[in-house]
Amino acid sequence: MTFPFYSFRTFVVSAGLCGITLAVPLTARADQDEPGATPFRPTVTSGANISAPGWLEIEFGGQRLGGNGMDSRNSWPYLLKYSLNDRFAVLVGGDSYVDTAPAQSPALSGRGDTTLTLKYRAPDALEGMSFGLETTVKLPTAADGLGSGERDYSLKGIYGIDLPNAFHLDTNLMATRLGNATGDQGQYQWAWAAAISRQINEAWTLAGDLSGTNQQGVPSTAQFLAAASYVVNKRVVLDAGFAAGLNSDTPKFTVFGGLTVLIGKVN
Repeated sequence: MTFPFYSFRTFVVSAGLCGITLAVPLTARADQDEPGATPFRPTVTSGANISAPGWLEIEFGGQRLGGNGMDSRNSWPYLLKYSLNDRFAVLVGGDSYVDTAPAQSPALSGRGDTTLTLKYRAPDALEGMSFGLETTVKLPTAADGLGSGERDYSLKGIYGIDLPNAFHLDTNLMATRLGNATGDQGQYQWAWAAAISRQINEAWTLAGDLSGTNQQGVPSTAQFLAAASYVVNKRVVLDAGFAAGLNSDTPKFTVFGGLTVLIGKVN
């Protein structure tokens, strides 16, 4: 079953309109004395940074993937972030809506799974280096056919370092205990990711990212991602990019766009 072009066009237009609707009102409200937004988007790789303590922040976007015989899939991921202090943050995320067209099967749509994460940023041990940990539980909240139906548990290690010429490197290694492993499949999935980014000027940042997964009894995946982000003001950061699969077991392409918004102070 092919995914019609008009659905992709609607997806792109809707994502753009959503970003403009949220970003424009906040442009005038940004205060020079306020902290800035702290995007975790747009790379797969997580940095050790957390958002401003006491402030509520949200990330929202849209993406489409497909190719290499994979299901065509549109989704609207979100991430709500709140930092308890300068070391710990609570993150609630997932797919607010998923629309997928499996090969030779009826199309499916509905809500996605939900993740709950506790993130820790370690004190800087050496100048230019950063360390962090994330522990996550994925709750099976997805509509029928759009998730595994089981709970997963993950632990991610984060290491970052400043490089010469204003480049920055972040690396991740994550182990996930899967609730739906069957037969010869391993119960643990390993995911790795590394991203290099560079701030071009006060508004623009470019990034490249390599990531993949390994699991016993399941084909490995690997992809390359390129993205750019643009600072509208201290409260709003927009981003867009694409990813290309590096083997036949990875979706051939992914296109995405989104934004990060510093909503307001909670206490």
